Amino acid sequence: MTTIENIEVTVESGNPLAQVFVTIRASDGTTGQGEAWWGIPDRDMPGRSALPIASTIENLITPRLLGKKSGEIERHWFDLWDFGYRYADQGIFLMGMSGVDIALWDLLAKQLGIPVVQILGGQVHESIQAYASLPPLRDTDTVVAETQRAMEHGITAVKLHEVEATYVHVLRDTFGDELEIMVDVNGHFNLQEATAFGLDIRTRGITWFEEPIRPMRDHATIKKVAVETGLPIAAGENEYTVSDFNKLLTSDAVTYLQPEITKIGGLTAAKRINPLVELYNVALSPHNFRIGPSLYASIHWAMSSPMTAWMEVPWIQGEFAGRMALPPLKDGRVYLPEGSGLGLDSAH
Repeated sequence: MTTIENIEVTVESGNPLAQVFVTIRASDGTTGQGEAWWGIPDRDMPGRSALPIASTIENLITPRLLGKKSGEIERHWFDLWDFGYRYADQGIFLMGMSGVDIALWDLLAKQLGIPVVQILGGQVHESIQAYASLPPLRDTDTVVAETQRAMEHGITAVKLHEVEATYVHVLRDTFGDELEIMVDVNGHFNLQEATAFGLDIRTRGITWFEEPIRPMRDHATIKKVAVETGLPIAAGENEYTVSDFNKLLTSDAVTYLQPEITKIGGLTAAKRINPLVELYNVALSPHNFRIGPSLYASIHWAMSSPMTAWMEVPWIQGEFAGRMALPPLKDGRVYLPEGSGLGLDSAH
Protein backbone atom coordinates (compact mmCIF):
# COMPACT_ATOMS: atom_id res chain seq x y z
CA MET A 1 0.00 0.00 0.00
CA THR A 2 1.27 3.46 -0.85
CA THR A 3 1.98 6.21 1.66
CA ILE A 4 1.08 9.90 1.70
CA GLU A 5 4.11 11.84 0.51
CA ASN A 6 2.79 15.36 0.14
CA ILE A 7 -0.32 17.45 0.73
CA GLU A 8 -0.60 20.72 -1.15
CA VAL A 9 -3.26 23.37 -0.49
CA THR A 10 -4.07 26.00 -3.09
CA VAL A 11 -6.45 28.93 -2.65
CA GLU A 12 -7.74 29.94 -6.06
CA SER A 13 -8.92 33.52 -5.81
CA GLY A 14 -9.41 34.67 -9.39
CA ASN A 15 -12.93 35.81 -8.56
CA PRO A 16 -15.02 36.48 -5.44
CA LEU A 17 -16.08 32.80 -5.34
CA ALA A 18 -12.70 31.54 -4.10
CA GLN A 19 -11.92 27.82 -3.87
CA VAL A 20 -9.67 25.76 -1.58
CA PHE A 21 -8.11 22.87 -3.51
CA VAL A 22 -6.22 20.00 -1.87
CA THR A 23 -3.83 17.76 -3.80
CA ILE A 24 -2.42 14.64 -2.15
CA ARG A 25 0.49 12.78 -3.76
CA ALA A 26 1.14 9.15 -2.85
CA SER A 27 4.46 7.31 -2.93
CA ASP A 28 3.60 5.72 -6.29
CA GLY A 29 3.16 9.15 -7.87
CA THR A 30 -0.66 9.01 -7.99
CA THR A 31 -2.43 12.19 -6.95
CA GLY A 32 -5.90 12.80 -5.56
CA GLN A 33 -7.81 16.08 -5.63
CA GLY A 34 -10.15 17.42 -3.00
CA GLU A 35 -11.83 20.65 -2.00
CA ALA A 36 -12.50 22.27 1.35
CA TRP A 37 -15.12 24.90 2.06
CA TRP A 38 -14.16 28.24 0.59
CA GLY A 39 -15.28 30.82 3.09
CA ILE A 40 -17.67 33.72 2.58
CA PRO A 41 -17.22 35.49 -0.79
CA ASP A 42 -15.09 38.62 -0.51
CA ARG A 43 -15.14 41.10 -3.40
CA ASP A 44 -12.47 43.36 -1.90
CA MET A 45 -9.91 40.60 -1.30
CA PRO A 46 -11.03 37.36 -2.99
CA GLY A 47 -9.76 34.31 -1.13
CA ARG A 48 -9.09 36.11 2.15
CA SER A 49 -11.80 34.25 4.04
CA ALA A 50 -10.44 30.92 2.77
CA LEU A 51 -7.03 31.40 4.38
CA PRO A 52 -7.92 30.13 7.89
CA ILE A 53 -9.25 26.90 6.34
CA ALA A 54 -6.14 26.46 4.21
CA SER A 55 -3.96 27.13 7.25
CA THR A 56 -5.83 24.49 9.26
CA ILE A 57 -5.03 21.89 6.59
CA GLU A 58 -1.39 22.92 6.33
CA ASN A 59 -0.61 23.30 10.03
CA LEU A 60 -2.94 20.92 11.88
CA ILE A 61 -4.03 18.17 9.49
CA THR A 62 -1.08 17.60 7.15
CA PRO A 63 1.50 16.80 9.88
CA ARG A 64 -0.72 13.96 11.13
CA LEU A 65 -0.99 12.33 7.71
CA LEU A 66 2.44 12.52 6.07
CA GLY A 67 4.00 9.07 5.82
CA LYS A 68 0.74 7.29 6.65
CA LYS A 69 -0.86 4.66 4.37
CA SER A 70 -2.94 6.49 1.81
CA GLY A 71 -5.71 3.89 1.54
CA GLU A 72 -6.67 3.81 5.21
CA ILE A 73 -9.20 6.60 4.79
CA GLU A 74 -11.56 5.67 7.64
CA ARG A 75 -8.66 5.36 10.08
CA HIS A 76 -7.35 8.78 9.12
CA TRP A 77 -10.81 10.36 9.36
CA PHE A 78 -11.43 9.14 12.91
CA ASP A 79 -7.88 9.93 14.01
CA LEU A 80 -8.29 13.50 12.76
CA TRP A 81 -11.76 13.73 14.27
CA ASP A 82 -10.43 12.68 17.67
CA PHE A 83 -7.41 14.99 17.42
CA GLY A 84 -9.42 17.98 16.20
CA TYR A 85 -12.25 17.65 18.69
CA ARG A 86 -10.51 19.99 21.09
CA TYR A 87 -10.33 22.63 18.36
CA ALA A 88 -14.00 22.09 17.45
CA ASP A 89 -16.22 19.29 16.20
CA GLN A 90 -17.74 21.75 13.73
CA GLY A 91 -16.53 24.60 11.59
CA ILE A 92 -13.09 25.24 10.17
CA PHE A 93 -11.37 22.05 11.32
CA LEU A 94 -14.07 19.85 9.79
CA MET A 95 -13.96 21.94 6.61
CA GLY A 96 -10.26 21.20 6.33
CA MET A 97 -10.88 17.51 6.93
CA SER A 98 -13.40 17.57 4.09
CA GLY A 99 -10.83 18.66 1.52
CA VAL A 100 -8.31 16.06 2.60
CA ASP A 101 -10.89 13.27 2.81
CA ILE A 102 -12.23 13.92 -0.70
CA ALA A 103 -8.68 13.90 -2.07
CA LEU A 104 -7.95 10.54 -0.40
CA TRP A 105 -11.07 8.97 -1.97
CA ASP A 106 -10.10 10.33 -5.38
CA LEU A 107 -6.58 8.97 -4.91
CA LEU A 108 -7.68 5.49 -3.87
CA ALA A 109 -10.18 5.13 -6.70
CA LYS A 110 -7.56 6.23 -9.22
CA GLN A 111 -5.14 3.63 -7.88
CA LEU A 112 -7.85 0.99 -8.31
CA GLY A 113 -8.74 2.31 -11.76
CA ILE A 114 -12.44 2.76 -10.94
CA PRO A 115 -14.86 5.64 -10.25
CA VAL A 116 -15.28 6.71 -6.61
CA VAL A 117 -18.94 5.63 -6.72
CA GLN A 118 -17.82 2.02 -7.10
CA ILE A 119 -16.08 2.04 -3.73
CA LEU A 120 -19.16 3.69 -2.24
CA GLY A 121 -21.17 0.63 -3.22
CA GLY A 122 -21.98 1.36 -6.86
CA GLN A 123 -24.49 3.46 -8.74
CA VAL A 124 -28.12 3.50 -7.68
CA HIS A 125 -29.05 6.11 -10.30
CA GLU A 126 -28.05 6.33 -13.95
CA SER A 127 -28.72 10.08 -13.79
CA ILE A 128 -30.12 12.68 -11.39
CA GLN A 129 -32.41 15.61 -12.12
CA ALA A 130 -30.45 18.87 -12.07
CA TYR A 131 -31.43 22.34 -11.04
CA ALA A 132 -29.55 25.47 -12.09
CA SER A 133 -28.47 27.31 -8.96
CA LEU A 134 -28.28 31.02 -9.79
CA PRO A 135 -26.09 33.43 -7.83
CA PRO A 136 -27.73 36.46 -6.16
CA LEU A 137 -28.41 38.58 -9.24
CA ARG A 138 -30.74 41.29 -7.86
CA ASP A 139 -32.07 42.11 -11.33
CA THR A 140 -35.22 40.62 -12.84
CA ASP A 141 -34.07 40.85 -16.45
CA THR A 142 -30.84 39.02 -15.63
CA VAL A 143 -32.70 36.37 -13.64
CA VAL A 144 -35.07 35.76 -16.56
CA ALA A 145 -32.15 35.62 -19.02
CA GLU A 146 -30.18 33.15 -16.91
CA THR A 147 -33.26 31.00 -16.43
CA GLN A 148 -33.80 31.00 -20.18
CA ARG A 149 -30.17 29.99 -20.68
CA ALA A 150 -30.65 27.07 -18.29
CA MET A 151 -33.79 25.95 -20.10
CA GLU A 152 -31.97 26.10 -23.43
CA HIS A 153 -29.57 23.56 -21.92
CA GLY A 154 -32.49 21.30 -21.00
CA ILE A 155 -32.64 22.26 -17.32
CA THR A 156 -36.22 22.95 -16.25
CA ALA A 157 -35.58 23.85 -12.60
CA VAL A 158 -33.80 26.86 -11.12
CA LYS A 159 -32.93 28.04 -7.64
CA LEU A 160 -33.11 31.72 -6.79
CA HIS A 161 -30.88 33.39 -4.22
CA GLU A 162 -33.12 36.44 -3.99
CA VAL A 163 -34.88 37.92 -0.97
CA GLU A 164 -37.81 39.59 -2.73
CA ALA A 165 -40.89 37.62 -3.74
CA THR A 166 -41.08 39.61 -7.00
CA TYR A 167 -38.53 37.28 -8.59
CA VAL A 168 -40.67 34.22 -7.92
CA HIS A 169 -43.72 35.87 -9.44
CA VAL A 170 -41.79 37.04 -12.52
CA LEU A 171 -40.38 33.58 -13.21
CA ARG A 172 -43.72 31.85 -12.73
CA ASP A 173 -45.51 34.39 -14.93
CA THR A 174 -42.80 34.18 -17.61
CA PHE A 175 -42.21 30.43 -17.80
CA GLY A 176 -45.43 28.97 -16.44
CA ASP A 177 -45.65 25.48 -15.01
CA GLU A 178 -42.85 24.08 -17.18
CA LEU A 179 -40.33 25.55 -14.72
CA GLU A 180 -39.66 24.28 -11.19
CA ILE A 181 -38.58 27.03 -8.80
CA MET A 182 -36.58 26.70 -5.59
CA VAL A 183 -36.00 29.72 -3.35
CA ASP A 184 -32.96 30.07 -1.08
CA VAL A 185 -32.76 33.15 1.15
CA ASN A 186 -29.65 32.02 3.10
CA GLY A 187 -31.20 32.76 6.48
CA HIS A 188 -32.03 36.35 5.55
CA PHE A 189 -35.29 36.62 7.53
CA ASN A 190 -36.59 36.45 11.06
CA LEU A 191 -39.69 34.33 11.76
CA GLN A 192 -42.21 37.04 10.92
CA GLU A 193 -40.45 38.05 7.70
CA ALA A 194 -39.95 34.45 6.56
CA THR A 195 -43.61 33.66 7.20
CA ALA A 196 -44.78 36.72 5.25
CA PHE A 197 -42.42 35.89 2.38
CA GLY A 198 -43.57 32.27 2.34
CA LEU A 199 -47.23 33.20 2.37
CA ASP A 200 -46.62 35.57 -0.55
CA ILE A 201 -45.19 32.78 -2.74
CA ARG A 202 -47.11 29.79 -1.42
CA THR A 203 -49.54 29.69 -4.36
CA ARG A 204 -46.77 29.82 -6.97
CA GLY A 205 -45.93 26.13 -6.79
CA ILE A 206 -42.34 26.39 -5.56
CA THR A 207 -40.44 23.17 -4.99
CA TRP A 208 -38.90 24.31 -1.72
CA PHE A 209 -38.16 27.27 0.56
CA GLU A 210 -34.53 27.00 1.66
CA GLU A 211 -32.95 28.19 4.91
CA PRO A 212 -35.79 30.61 5.61
CA ILE A 213 -34.62 32.10 8.91
CA ARG A 214 -31.59 33.25 10.86
CA PRO A 215 -29.95 31.66 12.72
CA MET A 216 -29.93 29.00 10.03
CA ARG A 217 -29.71 26.14 12.54
CA ASP A 218 -32.72 27.19 14.61
CA HIS A 219 -34.65 23.97 13.92
CA ALA A 220 -37.69 24.86 16.00
CA THR A 221 -38.25 28.13 14.15
CA ILE A 222 -37.67 26.49 10.77
CA LYS A 223 -40.44 24.09 11.73
CA LYS A 224 -42.73 27.03 12.54
CA VAL A 225 -42.13 28.47 9.06
CA ALA A 226 -42.98 25.11 7.51
CA VAL A 227 -46.22 24.85 9.49
CA GLU A 228 -47.34 28.44 9.03
CA THR A 229 -46.61 28.62 5.28
CA GLY A 230 -47.31 25.04 4.27
CA LEU A 231 -44.20 25.08 2.08
CA PRO A 232 -41.66 22.26 1.75
CA ILE A 233 -38.46 23.29 3.52
CA ALA A 234 -34.88 22.56 2.47
CA ALA A 235 -31.95 22.96 4.87
CA GLY A 236 -28.77 21.35 6.13
CA GLU A 237 -25.88 23.10 4.41
CA ASN A 238 -24.81 24.61 7.74
CA GLU A 239 -25.00 21.42 9.76
CA TYR A 240 -21.79 19.53 10.43
CA THR A 241 -21.92 16.31 12.41
CA VAL A 242 -24.10 13.22 12.30
CA SER A 243 -25.53 14.41 15.61
CA ASP A 244 -26.40 17.77 14.04
CA PHE A 245 -28.25 16.10 11.17
CA ASN A 246 -30.06 13.80 13.57
CA LYS A 247 -31.30 16.83 15.54
CA LEU A 248 -32.47 18.56 12.37
CA LEU A 249 -34.31 15.49 11.13
CA THR A 250 -35.83 14.80 14.54
CA SER A 251 -37.36 18.28 14.41
CA ASP A 252 -39.42 17.18 11.40
CA ALA A 253 -38.74 20.59 9.83
CA VAL A 254 -37.35 19.60 6.42
CA THR A 255 -38.48 17.74 3.33
CA TYR A 256 -35.16 18.11 1.50
CA LEU A 257 -31.84 17.54 3.28
CA GLN A 258 -28.85 19.45 1.91
CA PRO A 259 -25.52 18.47 3.45
CA GLU A 260 -22.51 20.40 2.13
CA ILE A 261 -19.70 17.92 1.47
CA THR A 262 -16.99 20.54 2.06
CA LYS A 263 -18.27 21.15 5.60
CA ILE A 264 -19.32 17.75 6.92
CA GLY A 265 -15.95 15.98 6.63
CA GLY A 266 -16.03 14.77 3.03
CA LEU A 267 -17.21 11.47 1.60
CA THR A 268 -16.44 9.49 4.75
CA ALA A 269 -18.93 11.65 6.63
CA ALA A 270 -21.40 11.52 3.75
CA LYS A 271 -21.54 7.72 4.06
CA ARG A 272 -22.54 8.13 7.71
CA ILE A 273 -25.39 10.50 6.85
CA ASN A 274 -26.99 8.11 4.32
CA PRO A 275 -28.67 5.88 6.93
CA LEU A 276 -30.23 8.93 8.61
CA VAL A 277 -31.73 10.09 5.32
CA GLU A 278 -33.27 6.66 4.86
CA LEU A 279 -34.41 6.37 8.48
CA TYR A 280 -36.27 9.70 8.39
CA ASN A 281 -37.41 9.17 4.79
CA VAL A 282 -36.42 12.60 3.48
CA ALA A 283 -35.05 13.52 0.05
CA LEU A 284 -31.29 13.98 -0.29
CA SER A 285 -30.15 16.96 -2.34
CA PRO A 286 -26.45 17.64 -1.72
CA HIS A 287 -25.63 21.32 -1.45
CA ASN A 288 -22.84 22.71 -3.59
CA PHE A 289 -22.01 26.06 -5.17
CA ARG A 290 -18.58 25.52 -6.70
CA ILE A 291 -17.56 23.71 -9.89
CA GLY A 292 -14.67 21.48 -8.91
CA PRO A 293 -13.85 18.48 -6.69
CA SER A 294 -16.69 19.36 -4.30
CA LEU A 295 -19.32 19.14 -7.06
CA TYR A 296 -17.85 15.96 -8.51
CA ALA A 297 -17.63 14.31 -5.08
CA SER A 298 -21.25 15.31 -4.41
CA ILE A 299 -22.30 13.66 -7.67
CA HIS A 300 -20.60 10.38 -6.76
CA TRP A 301 -22.25 10.49 -3.34
CA ALA A 302 -25.65 11.35 -4.81
CA MET A 303 -25.36 8.54 -7.35
CA SER A 304 -24.76 6.05 -4.53
CA SER A 305 -27.78 7.00 -2.38
CA PRO A 306 -31.30 5.73 -3.17
CA MET A 307 -32.76 8.84 -1.48
CA THR A 308 -31.26 11.39 -3.86
CA ALA A 309 -33.85 13.66 -5.48
CA TRP A 310 -31.96 16.62 -6.95
CA MET A 311 -28.44 17.69 -7.94
CA GLU A 312 -27.46 21.32 -7.50
CA VAL A 313 -25.51 22.66 -10.49
CA PRO A 314 -23.90 26.09 -10.00
CA TRP A 315 -25.21 28.20 -12.90
CA ILE A 316 -22.51 30.82 -12.99
CA GLN A 317 -20.63 32.61 -15.73
CA GLY A 318 -18.67 35.79 -16.24
CA GLU A 319 -16.77 37.05 -13.20
CA PHE A 320 -17.91 34.12 -11.03
CA ALA A 321 -16.93 31.30 -13.41
CA GLY A 322 -14.07 29.04 -12.38
CA ARG A 323 -11.64 27.07 -14.54
CA MET A 324 -13.38 23.70 -14.38
CA ALA A 325 -16.17 22.46 -16.62
CA LEU A 326 -19.59 21.27 -15.57
CA PRO A 327 -20.16 17.50 -15.27
CA PRO A 328 -22.02 15.68 -18.05
CA LEU A 329 -25.53 17.12 -18.53
CA LYS A 330 -28.24 15.87 -20.86
CA ASP A 331 -31.96 16.63 -20.94
CA GLY A 332 -31.69 18.42 -17.63
CA ARG A 333 -30.05 15.51 -15.84
CA VAL A 334 -26.57 15.00 -14.39
CA TYR A 335 -24.61 11.91 -15.36
CA LEU A 336 -21.55 10.34 -13.76
CA PRO A 337 -18.29 11.91 -14.98
CA GLU A 338 -16.11 9.60 -17.05
CA GLY A 339 -12.83 8.18 -15.83
CA SER A 340 -11.43 6.86 -12.58
CA GLY A 341 -11.53 8.66 -9.26
CA LEU A 342 -13.89 11.63 -9.24
CA GLY A 343 -13.55 12.05 -12.99
CA LEU A 344 -11.90 15.45 -12.70
CA ASP A 345 -9.70 14.91 -15.75
CA SER A 346 -12.77 15.78 -17.84
CA ALA A 347 -13.44 18.93 -15.82
CA HIS A 348 -10.81 21.21 -17.32
